[in-house]
Amino acid sequence: MPRIDDDDELSALRRRAYAPGADISADPAALRRLIELESRDVADDPAPPVPEAADEPSGPSDAGEPPVASDPPRRRFRMPRLRHSTTILLTAAALVVVCAATALVLVQRVQTDPLQVGATQIARLAADPDFDVPASLTRGVTSAVTAYEEFEGFRVITYAPFEADENAARCMTVWQPELLEVSNGGFSYDGRLFLDSCGAGIFPAEGVLQLTEDSAEIRATDLPPGTALQFVYDAPNDEVVVFRG
Repeated sequence: MPRIDDDDELSALRRRAYAPGADISADPAALRRLIELESRDVADDPAPPVPEAADEPSGPSDAGEPPVASDPPRRRFRMPRLRHSTTILLTAAALVVVCAATALVLVQRVQTDPLQVGATQIARLAADPDFDVPASLTRGVTSAVTAYEEFEGFRVITYAPFEADENAARCMTVWQPELLEVSNGGFSYDGRLFLDSCGAGIFPAEGVLQLTEDSAEIRATDLPPGTALQFVYDAPNDEVVVFRG
């Protein structure tokens, strides 16, 4: 059986776990101690007696031979069982840890609106190596060009600036391929929302546009007139984040 001081500690921990206003779920160390003491309490309980096997009838034996002693009954080992309420608390604590870890990953992936103007992140565009980037858009670019997934008819590419080292912030172009016409090594664009921008230092490349009823780009989208979009290059994840305002 647990010592007297252990009994007092166990009683105090049980009050924190099962009494009204219980707070032990917020104290992992106290919860572990409660589980330890309850396991010890259950393990110290005497095991139920194991019935002895009935004596087998003895047949005739040679005179003078001593009787064969039977093996003593074996005590069965029992795994300590936790109280049902303790198991629930342990499960809840594990869920809290899992949720916290998941939230940490999600927070790292979701970018907040830096100016607090009410913009909402609506998409993340991953690299799309299968998209064929028109050569006329990247003339003179010597480093790798990355294209990203289509969004509401728009495409985005990023590339290194023309006169900078390979560690410089990348540049970005946003356009709708359906409105681009390539001819004689050049191109023309039949829309109004063709965006070019470059990052600078810690500031990433970004482009802002607003769809209007008479803008050619709105025909390829499911967005209503007046929708404002911001495309921001996320260099650590090599993705383009889309905000809607």
